[in-house]
Amino acid sequence: MTGKGVLVYGEALVDIVPGAAGHEREAVLGGSGFNTALALARCGAPVAYNVSLSRDTLGQSFLQRLAEEGIDQRFVGVCYAPTPSATASLDADGVATYRFSLNGTAFDTAPPAPADLDDFAHLHVTSFGATLGASGEAALVLMRRAREAGLSVSYDFNIRPAVLPALPEARRAVEERAALCDLLKCSADDAQVLHGAEFGYAFARWLAHGDRLLLVTDGEKGGYLLPFRREPMVFPALAQDVVDTIGAGDSFMGAFLASLWRNGGLGEVLRNLPNELCAAALSFAVVVAAENCAQRGCNPPRLEPPSAHD
Repeated sequence: MTGKGVLVYGEALVDIVPGAAGHEREAVLGGSGFNTALALARCGAPVAYNVSLSRDTLGQSFLQRLAEEGIDQRFVGVCYAPTPSATASLDADGVATYRFSLNGTAFDTAPPAPADLDDFAHLHVTSFGATLGASGEAALVLMRRAREAGLSVSYDFNIRPAVLPALPEARRAVEERAALCDLLKCSADDAQVLHGAEFGYAFARWLAHGDRLLLVTDGEKGGYLLPFRREPMVFPALAQDVVDTIGAGDSFMGAFLASLWRNGGLGEVLRNLPNELCAAALSFAVVVAAENCAQRGCNPPRLEPPSAHD
C-alpha cells in the first residue's frame, strides 16, 4: 500500500434513467469520471477528482456527494454553464444506450490543472471527458505531465460514438492517449467501434509499446487481462440479477485500481505488475461490478479490497 493516492479525470453528468416500475424517469449523478472516483473512494483508496462542475443545483449536488464520499475536491472547477446530462434507455438485459446533452454545459470548460502531482501515485483518465474538446486536450496535457512526474497512467476508452468526432479522428485521439499509458481498459464493443472485427491487431500494437496491461470487458461473458508477454488472465461476469449496467465498467475500473493501490501496485510497479496483484485486482473488481449491476444507476458497494496475500 502506498500513501500516495489516485487522481481521476473525466466527465461528471446527470444520468436520466428509467425509474422503478410505474414511475417516471429520475436523475442520478453519473459520468464515467465521477463514477470511477466514487468506486475508488468506496473501496477505500484516497482519490482526488479533476473536473468542471456547474454552479446550478445539480452541480451543487455533485459537490455535496464528493464531500460525503471523502473525495478530494482541490482540483474541481466551478462555472456558470449548466450541468451536462445523458438520457439512458435500457434494453431487455438492462444494457444502457445514451443520448447526450453536452454543448453549452460545464463539459465545455476545462477543469483547473493541478499545480503539481506530488500527492499521487497514479492518474486515471476516462471516456469522452478525456478525449473530446477542451476537456480532452487538457487531459492529454495532464497525462504527459503525469508520465514526466513518474506516475502510472491508465485510460478507459468508454467509447460513445454519438459525441465523438468522425472515426479516423476519434481513433487518432484514442491512440495518442493510449501511447501514454501503462494500463488500458476498453470493452469489446469499444474495440469493435474503433477497429472493426479485426481489433486484435490494434491490441497487439498497443501491447507492443512496452510493459503495458490491456483490460478488456465483454459484458456477460466477463473479460480478460492481457499482461505484456504473459498469458492472458480470463475473468467471469458474476452479475445475475441485473437491474441495469449503468456504471458497471466504471465500478469495475475503480475497484481494480483500488485493489492495486491497497497492494502497492500503482506507480512504477504497474509497469511490471506481478501476476498475483493482477489476479487479486480482477477477483475484487468482478464482485464490485456485479453488486453495482444489482442497483439502479451507478451505486458501487462499500467494500475493502483484500490483500493479494490473504
